[in-house]
Amino acid sequence: MLSRYLLLGNKDTSDQQWNVRDILATWWRPNFDPSRYPYIPAHITQPKEYIRLFLVQLPEKAMFLVPLNFKLVAAPLFELFDNSEGYGPLISSLPQVLSRFKFICFPPP
Repeated sequence: MLSRYLLLGNKDTSDQQWNVRDILATWWRPNFDPSRYPYIPAHITQPKEYIRLFLVQLPEKAMFLVPLNFKLVAAPLFELFDNSEGYGPLISSLPQVLSRFKFICFPPP
């Protein structure tokens, strides 16, 4: 489903190499207020919204197109950790969510 959604905006899908690896987290919004939880509270039978974070492996070379009113920031994981004031609770939880994976870093060629 996510792969299909990622390819919707592009007419030429032959060169796309999106590789959706795993669902990292699911955040639930029980009501129409801004708070989100990583679980469904016990008193909620039907949550109003859920947000899923996916691990997507990009090709070696990729182009990001960002709208003018948005800002793309490359932040290291140690800066995201425990920084919900700067990045919000979903993004600042990425280091904990990614801790179940083993990263193998290769030096640049």
